[in-house]
Amino acid sequence: MEIKEIIGQLFGIFGLLMFVASFQCKNSKKLVFVQGIGGMMFFINFLLIGAYGGALFNLTILIRGLLYMKKDAKIWKPLLVEVLFTVAYVYSLILVKDDILQIVLTTLPYVSLLVMSALMWKGNGKSIRIFQVGALSPSWLIHNVFNFTLGGILAEVFNMISAIVSLLRFKKDSK
Repeated sequence: MEIKEIIGQLFGIFGLLMFVASFQCKNSKKLVFVQGIGGMMFFINFLLIGAYGGALFNLTILIRGLLYMKKDAKIWKPLLVEVLFTVAYVYSLILVKDDILQIVLTTLPYVSLLVMSALMWKGNGKSIRIFQVGALSPSWLIHNVFNFTLGGILAEVFNMISAIVSLLRFKKDSK
């Protein structure tokens, strides 16, 4: 492993720590902000290990976090986020044009990110967590295993466990 990749892995660990911290946030705006910082750490992580789709998506996650910090009815915000994810996706496909595995690995989180952004905009915590466990985290986990980012792998495992615990609490609270 080259020094660039080791530094990239360290940024991934910092991203993991930010995602862990975000699950302690009781305020949705703070949650989005802290996850945005984690997204920036993962942007650098993926950039340094050569996973350009993951890097561009995490940069867009940062922008999404900044846009979603103020919850209002401005429909241009989620539309802009969807466009930015699509631009990131297309650009990442150009960067990996002949690598079929990277195309598939980039497509999985792209589709999930589009849906998650819409769910986040609507703000239904239960739906967000169900989608996190069922689609978003598994798609990122596959991406992260094949691109080997330790912070990314651990972050998605943590995200899934946290979402499951939260869903169990939703279920308990509804009884």
